[in-house]
Amino acid sequence: MCGIAGSTRADAAIVAAMVARLAHRGPDASDVWTGEGVALGHARLAIIDLSPGGAQPMRSPCGRWAIAFNGEIYNYRELKAELEAKGESFASTSDTEVLLRLLMREGLAALDRLIGMFALALWDAEKRELLLVRDRLGVKPLVYGLLPGGGIAFASEIEALRAHPGLDLSLDREALSGYLACLYVPAPRTIHAGISKLPPGSWLTWRDGAVETGRWWAPAYTGERTISIDEAAEEVLPLLDSAVRLRLVADVEVGCFLSGGIDSSVIAALMAKAAREAGAPPPRTFTMTFAEKAYDEREAARAVADHIGSRHAELPARPEVAGFLDHMVRLFGEPFGNPTALLIHDLSKKAREHLKVALVGDGGDEVFAGYPRHQGGLLAARYRAVVPGPLRGLAAAAAGLIPESSSGRHAWRRAREFLAAGGLPADQAYAAWVEYFDPAERRALLGGALPGRPVAELYRTAPGATPLDAMQQTDLVSFLPGNLLAYGDAMSMAVALELRLPFLDHRLVEAVGRISAATRFAAGKKTILKAVARRLLPPEIVDRPKLGFNPPMGLWLKNELKPLVAERLTPARMAALGLESAPVAALLAEHAGGRRDHSLKVWALLVLEAWARGQGI
Repeated sequence: MCGIAGSTRADAAIVAAMVARLAHRGPDASDVWTGEGVALGHARLAIIDLSPGGAQPMRSPCGRWAIAFNGEIYNYRELKAELEAKGESFASTSDTEVLLRLLMREGLAALDRLIGMFALALWDAEKRELLLVRDRLGVKPLVYGLLPGGGIAFASEIEALRAHPGLDLSLDREALSGYLACLYVPAPRTIHAGISKLPPGSWLTWRDGAVETGRWWAPAYTGERTISIDEAAEEVLPLLDSAVRLRLVADVEVGCFLSGGIDSSVIAALMAKAAREAGAPPPRTFTMTFAEKAYDEREAARAVADHIGSRHAELPARPEVAGFLDHMVRLFGEPFGNPTALLIHDLSKKAREHLKVALVGDGGDEVFAGYPRHQGGLLAARYRAVVPGPLRGLAAAAAGLIPESSSGRHAWRRAREFLAAGGLPADQAYAAWVEYFDPAERRALLGGALPGRPVAELYRTAPGATPLDAMQQTDLVSFLPGNLLAYGDAMSMAVALELRLPFLDHRLVEAVGRISAATRFAAGKKTILKAVARRLLPPEIVDRPKLGFNPPMGLWLKNELKPLVAERLTPARMAALGLESAPVAALLAEHAGGRRDHSLKVWALLVLEAWARGQGI
C-alpha cells in the first residue's frame, strides 16, 4: 500500500515534490525514477516483501517497462507460480514484480486475472506509452490532469497533483453542484476543472499527447438465477471465506475493525476461523465507543469478540472535530462532506499503534442490499402502482410537515423523504434519497440553473432490471467509490494504515449480482448475508437492529462546532465562495430552531468553507 505520482512533462524534482506530499501514505521508503519522457514516483508502505526487493518504481530486467503501483494483488502467489512454470524468474517476493511481469506478457488482458485493489502506472519505453489503471470497484484512488503541450500528470491524491505546474486549478462549478448534492464530488470530476478522477474499473493510455480511456470491468446486477436463500448462502459462504483468507496475505499482522454490526462481525468471525485452522493467534479486533448511547455499539462488539475469541480493544471516539477540519480537507484535496471520515481517521490512528493492516466490513450494504433506500425503492414501486397520482401529490406536499430530531434516530425523516419523492420516477426517487441539497436548494445557493440530480444519470435501467438491481448497481458505481471508499482510503492512509475489504472481492460481487432480486430481498435487507451469518454467529448478534457508524454531528453542532459555524458561515464568506447568503441563513435558522435536522448540510458548508480557505479564497 503506497502513494504514486508521475508525469510525462516533469523532471525528477517536480515528481519528488509530488511524492513528498504522499509521505503519509508511504512512510517506509520513497523514490523517483526518470526515463526518456517520463518520471515515476512512489512512497512505500511495506506490507508484502518488506525487503528492498519490493521497492518501487520497479523496472523490468530488459529495461523496457517501469511500474509504480499502489495496492495489493492478493492472488499474486498463484500468478507467480503460473509465470514460473512459463519460464519467468523473479528477483523478489513482492506482488509488484508479479504484476509487472503479468502486464508485460498479457497487457490489459492481465487485469481480468487480478484479485485485489490497485491503482497503477505502467510506462512502456519502446512505445513511449503510459498506462493508468484503477481497480474494479475503486478501492484505490487515482487522479490525473492534462498539461499544456499535450503532457499528462497523475497521483494518488489531488494535493500531490497540485504540486505539478501547469494544471488548471480553477473551480469547476458543476463539480461544486455535485458536491452539494452528494457531499462528495462525483467522478470523473474533481473540484478543479483541470483534474479528473479515473473512474473505477477503468484504464487510460497516453501516447504522444493522445489520450484514450475505457472500462475494463463494471458491476452487473442481473439477477438471472432464482435459487433459495439456503442455496444462496451455500454459494456465498465459501466465496466470502476465500475473500477473507486472501486478504490475510501479508508479511505483517492483520487485524479487524469490529462495530458489532453484521458486516464486520461476519468478517471477524471468518478471520478467527482461519486463525484457528492455521494454529495462529486469534485476530485483534478494534471497536470505537461513544459517550452518546444512541451511537454506541460496544456491547454488541463485545458479544462478537467473546464469541469468536478475538483479542479485543475498545477505542473511545474523541476526534478533534474543529481542529482536524482544515487538515482533513487537505488530505482529500477537495471538499468532502461525510463526517464519518472523522471517525475513520480517529479509529485508524489508534489502531495504527498496534498494526499496519485491518480488514473492514465496508461494501456489505451495497453488495447485499442493506440500506433503507433499497427497501424504500421496492415500496415506492408499489406505491406508484397503487396510489393515484393526485393523492401522491398531496402526500408529497404534506410531507414537509413531518418533524424530525437530531438524536440519531431517523424514522420520521425517512418517512418524510419517502412521501416527498416516492411518487417520482424510479431514478429521480433514488437520487432524492441519496442526495442532500436538492436541485431547488442548489439553484438558490449557486444563483442559477444547474444539472438536476447527478446520481440519477448513473441509475441503471437495463431491460428486465428490477428496482433492486438498478439501485444496487448505482450504489456500486457512485455512492460506494465516491463516498465510502474515498473516506476509507484517505483517512486510513493519512496514518499509513491499510484497509482491506473482503466484501468487494469481485468474485463475490459477481456471484451475488447473478442471484435474483427476489432472493436477495426475500426476508428484507441483507437476506443472503444474514443467512451466511447464522452459520457463524449466534441469532442475537445476527438479528440485532442496524445502528450504523456515524458521528453525533447534530450534537457536535450544538456544542463543539457551534463557534465555528458562527465564525465561518457568515454572509461575507458565503459570498466569497460564490454562494448566496440568504439560503444559508435560512438553513441555519431552521436547524437552530429545531424545525429540521440540517446537520450534514451545515457540516458540508463548513467543509466547503475550509477548502476555499485553504485555496486562499
